[in-house]
Amino acid sequence: MTGPYDILGVKFEDTDEIIRSRYLELVRQFPPEHHAEKFNAIRAAYDMVKTLQNRIDHRLFSEGRTDTVDDVMKEVFSRLPRQRYSLAKLAEAHQKANQ
Repeated sequence: MTGPYDILGVKFEDTDEIIRSRYLELVRQFPPEHHAEKFNAIRAAYDMVKTLQNRIDHRLFSEGRTDTVDDVMKEVFSRLPRQRYSLAKLAEAHQKANQ
């Protein structure tokens, strides 16, 4: 069976906007009036992965049953933007650590 990422042509790490854009592109290409089966497959795939929470749920409970919650959390947090500290804050933290 083909997975939702293959059907939509996206990856787990793609943003919600990219996935939605690809979904709309495929729906225009395969309208339900002419391609009912393909449209239903695209719609079902999109419902599985349209938000980050849905992608995590799908990964945990469908395709990644052997992955642990810690594995998924590490992957998700590695994709979140990191907080950037100013040089002054870094210097201050360094001074405090060396006192």
